[in-house]
Amino acid sequence: MDRNRSSRSTTVPVRTVSRAQASNYLKKAEQHLAESLEALSAERWDTAALLAIHAAIAGADAACIHSGGVRSASQTHADQPRLIRQLLPGNEDARRAAAKLEALIDRKNIVEYEARRCRPEDAQISTKQAQRVVEWVRTVVTSD
Repeated sequence: MDRNRSSRSTTVPVRTVSRAQASNYLKKAEQHLAESLEALSAERWDTAALLAIHAAIAGADAACIHSGGVRSASQTHADQPRLIRQLLPGNEDARRAAAKLEALIDRKNIVEYEARRCRPEDAQISTKQAQRVVEWVRTVVTSD
C-alpha cells in the first residue's frame, strides 16, 4: 500500500504508528468523552459537542493503530471513517462506528468555527454518538 497517496485516491494517506500507542489514543478518547459528559450535565452545550467530536476522532486513531499500525495522515478528518472501513472491511461494527464518526465530523466545523451555538439536542446527540464510537474502540483495542 502506498502510504503517501493523496486523500483523493482510493487509499487514505497514513502514518505508521507502533500498535503499543493505541492504548494512549484510547485514553485520550476516554478523557475527552468524560469531559464531554461533564459539560453536558453542566449545560455547556458547545463544549460538550466539541469534546464529543474529539473523543471520537481520538478513538478512531486508537482503532486504526490497533488494527493496522497506522493512523490517518490526511489533511481532513473526513478520511478517518474511510480508513476504518479500509482496515476493517466487512466488519459491521466498524461500519456503524464509521457512520457515527462521519456524522460527528460533519458537525465539527459548525461547532468549532461558526457563530451558531449548539442546542441541547445537538450536544446530546453528539455525546451519545461519541459514546458509541468509544465503546466500539474499547472492544477493538482490548480484543487481544
